Amino acid sequence: MTVELTLMKVSRAVVDGVSVKSECLILAPVTLQVNLARNLSSAWYKGHPDVEISGKLCNFSILLSQGDYRTLMLMLSENLQEGTEDPSRPDQVKDAVIEASEAVLLGSGQYLHPSSAERGFKSDSLKPEQQTVAKASTHPAVYTTLKANFVIERIELELFTGESDLSGSCGLREGSKSLAKLQFHVVTIMADMRSDQSMTAVVSLSTCHLNDSRPSRQAGITRLISQSKNMNDKSNMANLKYEQDSRLNKNLTMEVNGLYVLVCLEHLMKLSDFFVKGLPETKPQAASEDTYKQDASPSTEGVPQMPPSTGSVGEMKIEFSLNHPEVVLVEDAMKPNPNTLVLDLQLDFMMTSSPTLQTMNGAIKGLSVVSCIHQPDGKDPGRTQILSPLNIRLKSKAPVGKTQFIEVSLSDFIFTVSASSLRIITSTLSSLSVQEEVSTEDELSKIPKDLWTVKPTKDFQFWFLKHSETVGIRAEGSGISKETPRSEKFKPPASTDGAFQDQQLVLKSSRIIVKLMGGVDKRTIPFIIAELNLSNVDVRDWSSKLSASCQMALEVAYFNEKLAAWEPLIEPAELGDQKDRPWQLNVKVMQNPQIVSDGEMSDSETSAVAPPLRSIAIVSSDILEVTVTKTALDVFQSLGKSFSEAYHLTESLSSVREDLEAPYLLKNESGIYITVRLGDEFKFPPKSDGTLTLNPGQSIQLFDRSKVPEKSIVGLENIYNDSLTDLKAKIIFMMFEDLGERRTLRIMKAEKRSYSLTPRTGAPWQVIAQLDTVYGCKIITLRSAVQVHNTLPFPVEIYYKLSNDAMARCGQVEPSDTISLPCDAVYAESNEVYLKPVENNGSGSYSETEDGCYWKDLSKEFIQRLECQSSNGEKPALYIVSKVTVENVYHEDTAEFSARTYLINLLPTVIFRNLLPLPVVCKIEETSFMVTIEPGEKAPLLSANPDASAVAVTLFYQSSDWTGRHWIESKPSTLTVLTFDSIINGDRATLDLSLHAETSSGCLQLSLHSPYWMINKTGHDLKYKAGDDYVVEHRADGDEPVFFLYKKSSSAAAKKASLKLEEYNWSEKFSLDTVGSVGSIACQCNGQSSTVGVKIELSSTGLTKIITFTPYFVVANESKLGINFKEYLPGTVWNKVPPGESVAFWPVQTGAEKQMVACIVDTALETVPFLITESHTTFLQLYHDFGGINVECQVMEGLVTITFQHYHPGFASMLLVNHTHNHAIDYHQVYREETSLSLCAGQSAFYTWQDPCIDRELIWSCGKEKGHKDELIKDGKGEFFVDDGDNKLYWISFLDGMQRILLFTDDSAVRDFLQKTGSMETIDQEIVLSLQGFGVSLVNNLIPKEVAYFAIRNSGVIWEQKKRKRFRAVKTKYNGVLENGYQDYLTEIAASSKSPGRKQLDVKLEADYGSDPMALFKPKEVKIRRSFEYGIWLQYRTSQHQTQLHLKIHRLQLDNQLTGAVFPTVLAPVPPPKSVAADSVPKPFTELCVMIQKSEHSDVKQFKYCKLLVQAMAVKVDQGFLNAIISLFSSGAADEAQQLVAFRQECDLVNRSLTLSTSSTSASNIKHFYDILHFSPLKVHLSFSLYGGDEVDGEQKPQIQWNIMNLFLQSVGIVLTDIQDVVFKLAFFERNYTFYSQSQLNQEIIRHYSQQAIKQMYVLVLGLDVLGNPFGLIRGLGEGIEDLFYEPYQGLIQGPEEFAEGLAIGVKSLFGHAVGGAAGAMSRITGTLGKGIATLTLDEEYQKKRREALNKRPADLKEGLARGGKGLVMGVVHGVTGVVTQPMEGAKKEGVGGFFKGVGKGLVGVFTRPVSGVVDFASSSFEGIRRVADLSDEVQRLRPIRFINPDGIIRPFRLREAEGHQILLEVEKGRFASDLYLGHVAASGNVRHIFLATDKRVIFTTRGDILGHWDSEWEYPWSLLREAPSLSPKGIQVILKEKQKKLFGSGSIGKAVAILEKDRREAEALISRMRIAFQASVSHIIVGKS
Repeated sequence: MTVELTLMKVSRAVVDGVSVKSECLILAPVTLQVNLARNLSSAWYKGHPDVEISGKLCNFSILLSQGDYRTLMLMLSENLQEGTEDPSRPDQVKDAVIEASEAVLLGSGQYLHPSSAERGFKSDSLKPEQQTVAKASTHPAVYTTLKANFVIERIELELFTGESDLSGSCGLREGSKSLAKLQFHVVTIMADMRSDQSMTAVVSLSTCHLNDSRPSRQAGITRLISQSKNMNDKSNMANLKYEQDSRLNKNLTMEVNGLYVLVCLEHLMKLSDFFVKGLPETKPQAASEDTYKQDASPSTEGVPQMPPSTGSVGEMKIEFSLNHPEVVLVEDAMKPNPNTLVLDLQLDFMMTSSPTLQTMNGAIKGLSVVSCIHQPDGKDPGRTQILSPLNIRLKSKAPVGKTQFIEVSLSDFIFTVSASSLRIITSTLSSLSVQEEVSTEDELSKIPKDLWTVKPTKDFQFWFLKHSETVGIRAEGSGISKETPRSEKFKPPASTDGAFQDQQLVLKSSRIIVKLMGGVDKRTIPFIIAELNLSNVDVRDWSSKLSASCQMALEVAYFNEKLAAWEPLIEPAELGDQKDRPWQLNVKVMQNPQIVSDGEMSDSETSAVAPPLRSIAIVSSDILEVTVTKTALDVFQSLGKSFSEAYHLTESLSSVREDLEAPYLLKNESGIYITVRLGDEFKFPPKSDGTLTLNPGQSIQLFDRSKVPEKSIVGLENIYNDSLTDLKAKIIFMMFEDLGERRTLRIMKAEKRSYSLTPRTGAPWQVIAQLDTVYGCKIITLRSAVQVHNTLPFPVEIYYKLSNDAMARCGQVEPSDTISLPCDAVYAESNEVYLKPVENNGSGSYSETEDGCYWKDLSKEFIQRLECQSSNGEKPALYIVSKVTVENVYHEDTAEFSARTYLINLLPTVIFRNLLPLPVVCKIEETSFMVTIEPGEKAPLLSANPDASAVAVTLFYQSSDWTGRHWIESKPSTLTVLTFDSIINGDRATLDLSLHAETSSGCLQLSLHSPYWMINKTGHDLKYKAGDDYVVEHRADGDEPVFFLYKKSSSAAAKKASLKLEEYNWSEKFSLDTVGSVGSIACQCNGQSSTVGVKIELSSTGLTKIITFTPYFVVANESKLGINFKEYLPGTVWNKVPPGESVAFWPVQTGAEKQMVACIVDTALETVPFLITESHTTFLQLYHDFGGINVECQVMEGLVTITFQHYHPGFASMLLVNHTHNHAIDYHQVYREETSLSLCAGQSAFYTWQDPCIDRELIWSCGKEKGHKDELIKDGKGEFFVDDGDNKLYWISFLDGMQRILLFTDDSAVRDFLQKTGSMETIDQEIVLSLQGFGVSLVNNLIPKEVAYFAIRNSGVIWEQKKRKRFRAVKTKYNGVLENGYQDYLTEIAASSKSPGRKQLDVKLEADYGSDPMALFKPKEVKIRRSFEYGIWLQYRTSQHQTQLHLKIHRLQLDNQLTGAVFPTVLAPVPPPKSVAADSVPKPFTELCVMIQKSEHSDVKQFKYCKLLVQAMAVKVDQGFLNAIISLFSSGAADEAQQLVAFRQECDLVNRSLTLSTSSTSASNIKHFYDILHFSPLKVHLSFSLYGGDEVDGEQKPQIQWNIMNLFLQSVGIVLTDIQDVVFKLAFFERNYTFYSQSQLNQEIIRHYSQQAIKQMYVLVLGLDVLGNPFGLIRGLGEGIEDLFYEPYQGLIQGPEEFAEGLAIGVKSLFGHAVGGAAGAMSRITGTLGKGIATLTLDEEYQKKRREALNKRPADLKEGLARGGKGLVMGVVHGVTGVVTQPMEGAKKEGVGGFFKGVGKGLVGVFTRPVSGVVDFASSSFEGIRRVADLSDEVQRLRPIRFINPDGIIRPFRLREAEGHQILLEVEKGRFASDLYLGHVAASGNVRHIFLATDKRVIFTTRGDILGHWDSEWEYPWSLLREAPSLSPKGIQVILKEKQKKLFGSGSIGKAVAILEKDRREAEALISRMRIAFQASVSHIIVGKS
């Protein structure tokens, strides 16, 4: 039988009666044909299926708009709801459950009701026919009962946005609204059912397509889903097969092949909007009673459960395969070839489930992500690996009732992140950022019209009252009691039979490696690698009591491209014996059982003792050591820039050169022909044997022969142990045919090497092989030894003289470019080059310079000034500065820097910089040269010849032309006054500006500036006066600043100015130099006073101070309404401030309290008066539609802002809610009883202060409770009885967002609910981070030297005693005694293995260390334990309504690691005196505790508690340290573009409106409430020295490199001197119960501390080094008095016993500070004299060693006297011997001139050195006395200075190496400091006797007992040894070539150093290194450490 449906369609139509008005097609006409065949003889013929069905559907097309979809869904929803059962009748649901549960399985597919079994159902009750069939079918033949085959050739679905057009008779859909087209091709469905219940069903899909059909997207990529082109066309995209056998075993197999998905998130969001927004709106239904039930599911209690089936129900097996899908994430689908990320994988999954066992096996193979360019034609675009192929395997076995075990194994996870991949992701995600539609509804319409009207409480719909309503509904509607027993509330869930008893997951992971790639375009290399190893991952019982733990090991390294080496960022942990391991971190997650309250404890008590529901502990016992080098900072900056550009989708300015595509680029810039032969490591060019000829100027790209294996840069194992000597260098053989020379070039790291060539005639030539690296590409440049760099704005031709004196051109250097000169020009006879400027048009109107640039045989910088005359005399001469810099490079293949290269820098003679906010014109007098310079820019004065030229400067200022003239000097003063003249109204006027001169590299830079910019924002005319007669006027309408300059006669003390406002009198004098300060100036006139705000800022150049004058009172309007305001005085006029603007306000009130009133424009009602002289926020009540005006007044030191806002929710002072049944509340403001209001039961009303100028307290009364007073600024609660009965009411004050609510209720449930929300609650999750310590090593690897070391360390050993179930730290004086006793106990145990644990420590202490736990018996018996506090401890806890943060940082220290440091420790906590510390417990350096309360009903956070505690600290900085830090973090030359941007922003200050000038202090709506906010006082001991640090050039005097500070100090006239122990005391910051926005809070904190710091600057004057700091003595006595005053006060709070103890501590402290202060002052006075006399020696080396000796403070009086005595003796010795040694040293350094300098130094030293020694003796002795009186320990460096190998590679820190290198530097006062340290070992285990080995000698050194100096007992160079030292059973043997003669005795042939067994391994390693050094010395080859 055939059934055919022809032209079947579905339409959406508009019907009018029975006629169709309009129709829109949904289903296009389709023809369906179905063939049905039935076996009529199925009872006996089985060769044909009983039923066979086949069909075919050719094309099934659906057109659907969003309106059509909405209509269809609405029809379905309405039709499906008809006839549904009433959900309010639970009996129907219960009956259905019972009916379903009472069915019993009978046979196959037949069900029988249990009642039949109860009635005695038996199998013989079947009919005879049924029994016969059952017997006959015991083993029947299997035959097919049903066979089906259906084919759908094509299914199409096209979606349209919007609505279908049904206006016409034939509805249409616009093609422009097409959204997507979905197509399915050839869907085949086949099924086969058999008589034994087995079956097979197969569904297949040939292919599927999804296209973006939007017309606007057709130019881009439109195919979103299809089949991958890599798959076979004959294979189906998807196959689904279902099989079932006769035993009911089921097998479901699904396979997906070649799926291609292009992820366009923007289009997916559009599709989502189509279906989500197309759904019809559902009408809200009334809540039924079941809504309020705790469990809406029908109860199964009493329902009989089905017994478990004992028969076989079969096994279920599911298999799924996803074969290599291609998921593409595209950057921009509108581009034809965009960048993409492509994901590929192979997924196989199989699950088998049976009644007793469930297993799962899965595997993801080759999961990878690559980056490539989208190619529609299928070409290979070249792919970059993002995620390396990852394999994941899953195994799961879950027997019912036993442990469920899951094992997950991962291969190495290698993820590569580059800027290009980040750009793709960011660009894709940016398409999701849909702009929110801006509502056209005005904000003013949201203001309630009846804001102050009393309303029923139910109208507000308060969330906190819905709890009470819900409880009532539940109690009344469901029939349950209101009070539910606690046992029911906390009833634990019942266990489920058959569930898994235990669960365990084991993760087997190799490594997680993340690589950050740097570079441009395709040229990228890994710059940072982070490797994380996960081990011991164990997860258990995740569905019940979760327990998880794992161990992480982390290493991070960065790539030093110049050295081609990896250097550590996060260093491995050192284990000793040159071994280490990665930094480890342990993580543990624990799910804690919830404590159920038993009714005896309140909820707050329960939450206080209950553990968090989930605890996460992160602990590390290793110190996290981070090394940051200058190269690492450059890497961070480069990566940060590229990643920032990618994230913000900005175009990168960087681009890779086309010639850098290859990994190597070989360039010939030598000017000679070179033939190269490539080594075997390189890939030869086609048709080449590896020999290439390089012509001059030619370059070739080179490639590796084989690809570098990926493993070489994958992991970090042993990566730091590889030195450059271990790397295999690539070889290039160079042949210079013309010279007959051959050389071998080894390519390893970025370096320069010189190769000497001998020409046939003349002097030897040098060819430099320069190796540079650019994003992984090594550029090898072969050039001459001379280069020219051009900084001039025009090209320059280079000439040289031939033998006949003719000029020959050898090249042209463009501006900002560098060229290498050819060898024949470099080695011409003259050894000079000549310059010729080239004009922009290429015409040569200038001739060559008369003099040449000389370079040969220079050893240091050489500067020349050259003149270029015009060839025709029509143009002015040009002057060029030639600066030759010399660089030492390696000589051929050696490690010696014996060769030199020369760089000739071409600079202008003078550069003029305009630092004025207006353009200037510069003209060189007597020439035609003239240039215009815009503000902030600079230009070279090319025709300026210093000492022979003058420049005329012209500018247009204050509507007049001004001209000034300056004579250009070669050695000018730093600051010069430049006077400008002008004719104004016929009179001559002058203007003084300043000219700053700075000479650098022979180039003079002149900066024209004004020392002061006066900016007038007051709106009134101002006058400034300096001195008695110098007056400057400043009009209010001026659009440019007034330039101000003190007269030359003004001294530093007289540099003050006065201000005059209009007709007011002159103000008091004030300083213009207090940069950073803000203040006010008062001007008086006839009893009236007007105040002007002053703000002083320093410009970015440091040359100009910007002084801005503003009105002291500024009124800002942030509302949408115009506001009128005036003073609260009779007869005053209204002032208007428009919306969004600010205006000045000049009050005439003279009192301390000034008042104002305000109103809204065009309204008659005005507010009550409010104060403008106090900070407050008040909402002022107005009875009209706008409700009132909110005023926020902020009073600051230099500005008062009054900000108006219209009403926003929360602005009212409070909201009173009367949630009682029949009680009224009476309330009024204090002192305003006449305005009392009443609030009846069930009503609520807003309230604000009726008089803002008086006390803000609310008085309320209710029943018996009369006159209750509350400020309503903090949360509160209480209860009271209304009458004599039991009627109790509760009141609660709390915050709801920004609104303060005062609630009165008689419902205890509401009270409990609000109390629970605001009180302590059970913590949901707790994260505890505990780090042993943290360290950051700052290394300048370009020097290379370690600059600083910053560290956080743990507290050290802390002994604790148990008090009240908790262990608490014992006092410090007992802590040391207990620790010493414990160490003695361990020593005894180690010696005899038996020791009595109980020990009498002193008279008061007796402890038992042997018991478990340890115990203390005296002074009382308690349990004790030995513990410590982690260096960093962080606790973060969260719950539903709270967030808690607790941070402790224990010991923090910053060390100066430079060798010549004056202060080895820069920052450290100041330890309390021992007398104070003895009776206190250890405290962390910094402790922060924050508790935040949050609500799901508001975004406003309430900081319940926020406290920060910082201990006193000492900051000691020397200039050398500052120079080193600035050099480390500076990026070379300052970015001129950034400087120009900063200057133009400063120029914008002139034209900035008053609104913008004061906007930083305006109010903000985003605020948080702070209950308690407290930052502790800051106490800083500051010391500063002008010396310190390693000096590169001894002739250069110390100078701060921070130019801005230099210029500032110079302009103010301050001479910076040494500062010692000056104390800054900054008071604590505290704010309670107030709202602050984040910006307001930041400003408050900064203003609080900065104002105090400026006020305490006077301390610096008393701390001058020239006075020896007598203020320190005064402060010492004062501090003692403070101890006497403060500590007894604290003791009084603690109790009477502590008071007496504190009194004793105070007296002892007074003694210590008085004695120590006097001795310290004498030490500094003598030290100042000693330094002055030492300076007179003129010997920098002597001064440096003297500073180093004095920096090592004596430990006690004995050492102080010993050092002083030695200094006295050695001063005399050095003074006498200096007459001979100084001339010799000078001659070595500077030749003949140095010899005569040395003679002068020696003669002066004869007198000055002995005198300096005498003074130093006194200073050292006084320092020893001070140390005796000092009650605190001296802070030492945490670790020695890092040892850096000569190759410059930074390796992980080795403590032993650092200690040995430090000893080497100190032996004989640095005599062997130039040697390379190889190793050391202690002789006989004595750390005071050390055997040292260097690359040049062996040394045996001992440390003195008194002085602590390292002295050399003996030392032998390698040349004196017969053989390399060896190791014998007795120790190290050193054999000499010849016997050493002694003064008495015969001498010895060698030395023996005894070595203990524990040091033997280190000795063996040292022996091997000495052998290499000895062999290198013998063969005259210098090598580094192996």
